[in-house]
Amino acid sequence: LRKPINQARAEVAKSANLCDWYAEHGPAMLKAEPTLVENQQAVIEYRSLGTILAIMPWNFPLWQVMRGAVPIILAGNGYLLKHAPNVMGCAQLIAQVFKDAGIPQGVYGWLNADNDGVSQMIKDSRIAAITVTGSVRAGAAIGAQAGAALKKCVLELGGSDPFIVLNDADLELAVKAAVAGRYQNTGQVCAAAKRFIIEEGIASAFTERFVAAAAALKMGDPRDEEN
Repeated sequence: LRKPINQARAEVAKSANLCDWYAEHGPAMLKAEPTLVENQQAVIEYRSLGTILAIMPWNFPLWQVMRGAVPIILAGNGYLLKHAPNVMGCAQLIAQVFKDAGIPQGVYGWLNADNDGVSQMIKDSRIAAITVTGSVRAGAAIGAQAGAALKKCVLELGGSDPFIVLNDADLELAVKAAVAGRYQNTGQVCAAAKRFIIEEGIASAFTERFVAAAAALKMGDPRDEEN
């Protein structure tokens, strides 16, 4: 990926902040809620499902895992990670983080598996649900298998997000946001700007400034603080 070091550190900090947030707010979110159902008293309770199989991508190898694993584990579930094969070091690192935090052994696990291995895990009775962040093609295949096994499945797939600029926009600000939106994380962001919709009156000026700003981006050693 060659993520710039400053963006990598920001991902670590964001993941740590997420842990702090759930530590503070998680217990209240999981409390039983009294309610009325057809004029009768009832209680909504939140109960764990079991072990969740998480199939995660490589573009944010810490954040994508932590944003799901932390609330999943907090809610009393197990978390089994099938990470992208090129970021297995992050899977190991997260295991150490949870161990250092006192999470019991076996609550978080990780493994490397090919497509056939994933299919077998989806069928396994010990897997209660599946969560996937990835391509539309992968999500369609996994979703179909989860449906065949009558298991809950959460899919976050692809993206073709529009970046819209109207005639009265601040062009300098719009170009700055557009370049960041397209090239952040070396362009590997599911919510990155992929379609630019510019009103005709400013299209030429926007395009000229955007091309110049993109050309000025530095390419080099991702460990260099200046990149």
